[in-house]
Amino acid sequence: MKLNIYKISHPILQTLIDNLNKREQSYKHIGFLFIYEIFRKYIEIEKIYIKQVRNIKLIHVINKNKKYFILTNISHTYDMINDIITILPEVHIINVNYQSTNKIEESLKNLRIDVDISKILIIEKITNKDQTIDLIKYLEKKKNLHSKNINIGCIISNEETLNKIGNNYPALKVYTTKIIYKNK
Repeated sequence: MKLNIYKISHPILQTLIDNLNKREQSYKHIGFLFIYEIFRKYIEIEKIYIKQVRNIKLIHVINKNKKYFILTNISHTYDMINDIITILPEVHIINVNYQSTNKIEESLKNLRIDVDISKILIIEKITNKDQTIDLIKYLEKKKNLHSKNINIGCIISNEETLNKIGNNYPALKVYTTKIIYKNK
């Protein structure tokens, strides 16, 4: 497996992950911090200098020429992504129905992605099924994306699923906070 796995180990995130079973509210905070940490690498900020009478004012704005997409099943991740619009108003959140390949296709049929200006992030709480692989297959075949342009963010990753993804899409990047290993 040559998969690029990035374990996000921000201290606040790790504290929330350790207490995940004790509080339902945690996914809201975990998701917010988790997505922030992932997008921190991809968001392009431009500096605008405004000349005023006596000084120059500096403003930082997000590059409007870039597009940011989060693909997720909103019914499962709503608590994680609900507040992300407050820090990333430019992000487009797309609901994906994972029930079947046909449902995935139906969910994304109107999605227009320009590889040169788009950043794709698939968000899940736990990766433990082949539904993510089906989504990646669809994005590659129907939307002409290469797996190196797709990123996966999942709070908890299943080792077996990561192995399957790595065998099929070694250029993919996966961001996680915890990997669950199968009992041997």
